[in-house]
Amino acid sequence: MNLPGSSFTAARRKIYPRAVHGRYRNLRNGISLALQAILFGVPWLQWGGRQAILADLPGRKLYLFGLVLHPQDTYFLHLLLILAAVTLFCVSALAGRMWCGYACPQTILSQAFIMVERWWEGDRAARIRLDKAGWTIAKLTRKLGKWVCWSAMGGYLGVTAAGYFFPIRQLTVTPSIVLTVIFFAVWSLFEFGYFREQFCSYVCPYARFQGAMLDDESLVVAYDQSRGEPRGKLKSSGRGSCIDCTACVQACPMGIDIRTGLQLECIACAACVDACDEVMDRVGQERGLIRYTTYTGQDPNPFRPRVAIYLGLITVLGSLLVYLLVNRSPLALDAVRVVSPGGQLAVTTPDGHISNVFKVHLINRLASPQTVNLQAEGLPGADLLGVTNPIQLEPGQVMEAQVMMLLPPGQHHGIRPFSFRVGNTRKEATFVVP
Repeated sequence: MNLPGSSFTAARRKIYPRAVHGRYRNLRNGISLALQAILFGVPWLQWGGRQAILADLPGRKLYLFGLVLHPQDTYFLHLLLILAAVTLFCVSALAGRMWCGYACPQTILSQAFIMVERWWEGDRAARIRLDKAGWTIAKLTRKLGKWVCWSAMGGYLGVTAAGYFFPIRQLTVTPSIVLTVIFFAVWSLFEFGYFREQFCSYVCPYARFQGAMLDDESLVVAYDQSRGEPRGKLKSSGRGSCIDCTACVQACPMGIDIRTGLQLECIACAACVDACDEVMDRVGQERGLIRYTTYTGQDPNPFRPRVAIYLGLITVLGSLLVYLLVNRSPLALDAVRVVSPGGQLAVTTPDGHISNVFKVHLINRLASPQTVNLQAEGLPGADLLGVTNPIQLEPGQVMEAQVMMLLPPGQHHGIRPFSFRVGNTRKEATFVVP
């Protein structure tokens, strides 16, 4: 029973991660800059006179450089998502949660927001003091400046997000674009300015099932308890290497104490490693009290069955994806018989000709225009009416035409097979002679 005054959830404890410097911080900064350059730069890339990557929702097309994917091509996206998932599993088996600490958009953009927060409010201790202090002009200025910068960052993220769905070079003020920008701007302020580590702890499913992907030889961030314990102050006798400075706890963006063991919230960002190495350098002790290691404490072995299975799946799925893309026809052709209002499959014209009507769909799967001819093969003497060759198809265009096949009098009764052809693409059909 819920007692009066109690709550089902604990109050949020705001985390103030301390700035650290070191090799892993530099590595994360480099990866973050590269990935943000990709995120914000890709919509501006051009390919063949149009945007290189664009999800055209009104036109139901996805442009990927030289490819145009339609709803009929969703198996490519399914295959790509499965390949990405298996790759993530393989990375997790080898390197633990390094994806979370180094490449996840949640982590990268949260760190960018935290960096701006430090510019305006100072490092950890200064931010704590500022939040505890009463409201003054100086505090209001700092808080307002931070939120203005965050709003600008969120707005630009919104413009970039809109640029993946609308041509970014032709963005105009329309209700759909304005709503898209506002949504992503507000979402980024909440997600990266406030929610931050709570997403990783309570929302992200990857944090929940990571245990099933790790084994005893996966890399994790761990505290060397045998070397560090018992903890004590620097001048204490009989202590281990840990001087209980809590620098590792202060640097953690998730607010955990790595010295109590591996925890669900740990994203393997190694901020605690850099913080501890800084302290070890200052007190003249060997680095590595907190380090990347395995559950067993031994060097990781990448050649193990789990990793081999993942690599095999990645090879098979990647090869299948490449094969399907290489052998994908540049044109899609479909033909459906049209039944007359009287339910007849075929009609005899006054001059004795026999007609069948078909609805033909042509799809240009390339990001460049194509000039094609629609032909019918396998019916000697037949005429194809309703379409004028050559046909000009724009990039990604879907063309629908109703065509009539006419056969001269005197044909044998029954069903006559034939095919529509466009280039090297064929679609089998049947002609009914009543």
